[in-house]
Amino acid sequence: MQLFTSRRMLAALFTSLMLAAIVPARAEDSVHDWLDRMSRAVETLDYRGTLVQVRNGQVDTLRIIHRADEEGVRERIYSVDGVPREVIREGDSVRCVLPGDEPTMLESQLGGRLLPSLPVNRLLGPESGYLMSLGGRERVADMMARVIQIQPRDAYRYGSRLWLEERTGMLLRYALIDHDGRQLQQLSFTSLDLGANIADSELEPELVGRQVATKSMDESLQSAGSRIGPVSVRPRVPRGFRLVNAGRGSGSDGSEFEHLLYSDGLSSFSIYVERAGSETMAGRVEAMGPVHVYTIQRGGRMFTVVGEVPAATVQFVGRQLRRNSHVPSRR
Repeated sequence: MQLFTSRRMLAALFTSLMLAAIVPARAEDSVHDWLDRMSRAVETLDYRGTLVQVRNGQVDTLRIIHRADEEGVRERIYSVDGVPREVIREGDSVRCVLPGDEPTMLESQLGGRLLPSLPVNRLLGPESGYLMSLGGRERVADMMARVIQIQPRDAYRYGSRLWLEERTGMLLRYALIDHDGRQLQQLSFTSLDLGANIADSELEPELVGRQVATKSMDESLQSAGSRIGPVSVRPRVPRGFRLVNAGRGSGSDGSEFEHLLYSDGLSSFSIYVERAGSETMAGRVEAMGPVHVYTIQRGGRMFTVVGEVPAATVQFVGRQLRRNSHVPSRR
């Protein structure tokens, strides 16, 4: 069963956004201005660069090629070291190219976008779970950047630190921070060619292997205001999180499961529900770096809560999962 989903972003019309993205930063700009500029720059600028990702004690080097024009956004990400893999994105459609039979978790890590493009209104609104502030200026990839601090208001989500290129607002470095201020992972450009001329051939995959098709979280976040059909569980969730997508699927063994995706605009977690035996299993928590998984079995169902959130979040949700009495069990 595919237990892991990835995370989070925005898209918009190319012409108007490109014009806005190249407006130079002003000293008096607010956090809102900086985040808005970053969201546009990540999507609308053409660029080619090398990134280093530090996660779970492992260092990976990746190349990213990104082009945006009147036909939409195309992006190719491929590994320079470690396990060969490629991600090809065209709009909200994502194809992960993997050699042989790689584990499901690799699929999920590749399924999301590397560079976050944040829903500014939700993150700065009254229900936001974060406090944001402007930091100082630092040098990243031979460019001057402005630092944005994003601190969690509670212990149910991580914070972030963003380094944004001063002229365009392009994200140069991203760090995930826990509630105590410790850095959990980091993604940083070591070289970046902004405004690069990207040929079609650069966006085509070179790796031959198994392909996994997914969709970007953009579609889920953008449809969060639309009606979501009946679901079999209605858990209490920490303040600021809301259901943004729900659906059903089947694992490689043919077993069916229900999937619910919750997000606060920056952090997200998933709930998987599948049929199980009649025995009861006490809840347990597992950690894979910043990703936490809570599993519990009761009432003939297995519940799994997983996300790049603190252990307290998956425990809070997992312990309060309950059946929605208005929805009959699927036979």
